[in-house]
Amino acid sequence: MASQLRFEEFFNRLVAVEARTGAIEAKFEGIQLYPLLRVRIFYALTQGLGLFDNPHPNSKKPEAAADVVPITNLDAFGKSKVVVLPFRRQVNATDPYSDRILEILAEPKNPLVKNPGDIRVLKFEPTGDNSEPDMQRLRAYFAEKYLPAATAQIKGKNLAKSAAAWKAIIDGLEAEFGVDLEKFRKYPPLAMRLALAEQQGFADFFKKIGAKHLFIVNAYSEQSIVLGARKAGVEVHEIQHGFITALHPAYSYPSANGKPVSVGHAPDSLLVWGDFWVDNVPLPKGTKAVVTGPTAAFKAYREKVQNENRIIPKQVLFTSQGAVATQLLTSAINTAKTLKDHTVIYRLHPNETLEDYERMATDIAGKSLPKNFSFSHKDPIFLDLVSQSEYLVGAFSTTLYEGLALGCKVLVLPLPGFEHVKRAIALDDMTLVSSLEELPGQLATAKPAANPKRYYA
Repeated sequence: MASQLRFEEFFNRLVAVEARTGAIEAKFEGIQLYPLLRVRIFYALTQGLGLFDNPHPNSKKPEAAADVVPITNLDAFGKSKVVVLPFRRQVNATDPYSDRILEILAEPKNPLVKNPGDIRVLKFEPTGDNSEPDMQRLRAYFAEKYLPAATAQIKGKNLAKSAAAWKAIIDGLEAEFGVDLEKFRKYPPLAMRLALAEQQGFADFFKKIGAKHLFIVNAYSEQSIVLGARKAGVEVHEIQHGFITALHPAYSYPSANGKPVSVGHAPDSLLVWGDFWVDNVPLPKGTKAVVTGPTAAFKAYREKVQNENRIIPKQVLFTSQGAVATQLLTSAINTAKTLKDHTVIYRLHPNETLEDYERMATDIAGKSLPKNFSFSHKDPIFLDLVSQSEYLVGAFSTTLYEGLALGCKVLVLPLPGFEHVKRAIALDDMTLVSSLEELPGQLATAKPAANPKRYYA
């Protein structure tokens, strides 16, 4: 059952509980535990309240590669002043987010890099070259070398006081929202032991290779490497990979007294596509926003199509979003039924499974889907569909902004989380639909953004 609670109200109440309980800055055996789990707790609450569905229903940890040579020490790895950790999810075996930063680092006068050997791109999986480190083998090494000591460190403490403090945080959240957070109650959680172990491991790794800078995509999913870098005195620069707003639990840390909040795994700098993304966002203490422009791939694509007339009239493209998937898909099918002279395409996220959505569509529409409705998954490239569509419809996906930049008329459905894009709505660049039922009639009122480049410098 959908919640009557508005998403923005939920976030404000979450921040209020965090302030009352001191959750953000409280340290447990030297680790700020709650921020490590904040995003996971956020989604547990929003799903428990019926605000969101599971945003990643098919996500699973990748299987460990077989027949790899384990790391036994850190002496075999050469020196690197700059380490780049791309996004785990690749597009055609490349990462468009870190590619832009590698392009900047390769510029002749870049002060951080004197020769190409100064840069090490760290992979997640083994490459077959055992002289090159990778996250999988490093983490296995850290678990063997440092986890026993981390476990002993925690067990050697009087945990009663810490356990009571952690219980108070979870109790406060449950009392505020009425959602069971039993899976977060155990103290100390494995996440804390791993954070302690991997923090020391990555710190030793960075010191051994002489690293001075870490450029990382999706830092909030790889907190231990950031903690290790900070411990080793390495400057951390997070690369934007999606939307950043004042309601995003990984970036927004509002303060009750107006002072910036300290977060141990926050980066020193946040490299963003444009000023728009960090205006009015309360970033953690010490994090500075730096505009680097859009990804190299998006910049090149925009330049390639900007003078072409590619728009197919009456083509309506829906961009999927797992957190509100059922309502989005229902709206797309209803739009196709209502506007029989329009072409309606529902584009899946790369991590979503076509079979899941085909079953969902059958549940919504029965055996017969409208003839002017179709799914799109992975092929053609998403930007081709966007640049050809007259209309782009969604809730709060980053892809809505790509649509603005490519000339789409962008419409936003009033689903939980749409508040993430309310600044673009206020700027009159996106059209907020009054209700799901009214979408077909409101297509005609939508218009392209007045200043589409404000989002990508």
